[in-house]
Amino acid sequence: MKEDMKGITEQLSRRGASKLKIKEYMSEEAQSYKNLFILSESDLGVIRNGGRRGSAYGPSAIINTLKKMSTHRDPMCAQFSLRTMGSCSDFSQQQEQDIQKLSTDLKTANLEQTKFWHLGAGHDHVYPYLKWISQSSKKILIINIDAHLDTRVDELPHSGTPFRQFANDFDGDLEILQLGIHDFANELSNYNELKSAKMTILSMAQIKNESANFSNISGLLDKYIQSPEEYKVVLSLDCDAICAEQMEAVSAVNHHGLDIDTVREIFSWYFSLAQKEKYCGIYEYNPIYDNLSNKGARVLSSLIQPFL
Repeated sequence: MKEDMKGITEQLSRRGASKLKIKEYMSEEAQSYKNLFILSESDLGVIRNGGRRGSAYGPSAIINTLKKMSTHRDPMCAQFSLRTMGSCSDFSQQQEQDIQKLSTDLKTANLEQTKFWHLGAGHDHVYPYLKWISQSSKKILIINIDAHLDTRVDELPHSGTPFRQFANDFDGDLEILQLGIHDFANELSNYNELKSAKMTILSMAQIKNESANFSNISGLLDKYIQSPEEYKVVLSLDCDAICAEQMEAVSAVNHHGLDIDTVREIFSWYFSLAQKEKYCGIYEYNPIYDNLSNKGARVLSSLIQPFL
């Protein structure tokens, strides 16, 4: 029996009118954007760190899932491709090119009150992002949600070294608050002091104890970040911080990770800050290891959408 589908395709296509629109970035329209998605689609840093290939597909998978969501207003979104797959095989050159492209193609003076959403493959992409941000501020506070410190002392950089790499280069006032860290996921040397940077580490157990069993995340953040207005605050999420039940599509699946509602509370606190520009990075999502429901991309999109 042939199903009656006459006119159905046309009817379904009309539903797209209310879907979230994400334009291609155009410098002459920069002042109109309230949300700018910066895509870094290379998993070279993950591979150099011994991780699984596939995170390079993460940024576009998140964007495509976001575009399926309906919106009742225009959040004025655009996307900017910083790094595409296979565009450079030299890792150091890749990082330098990304810093240069951010510096020349994005002018923060023309993008006031913009939310910058950096969708990276490996966490190594946060390094060029931070280098760009540091061009307009010498006081930076990083809130990193992660199972790993990403402060490895390896001589050759990769997705596990970005914060030590940045701390070694930065000549300003740098603080890093690490949330959700597991000792079993970190070499002892990762805890070595950072050059000219203060690092505060909160494990899962500490977060649970100091937030009244995860019920007062805002109070926890207020305790450890008492003067956010003095800094340019950057929020970074490595997706392997999230529990495996909700996020299995990462290189290092977390069997004892943070619940997505806890992560959302951290995001809510961050986006409530008075700081005009917001700098939020999401890294390490690997859609190759997602399930057929596209669960991981949906979880991350649901994390982004309320703050557009």
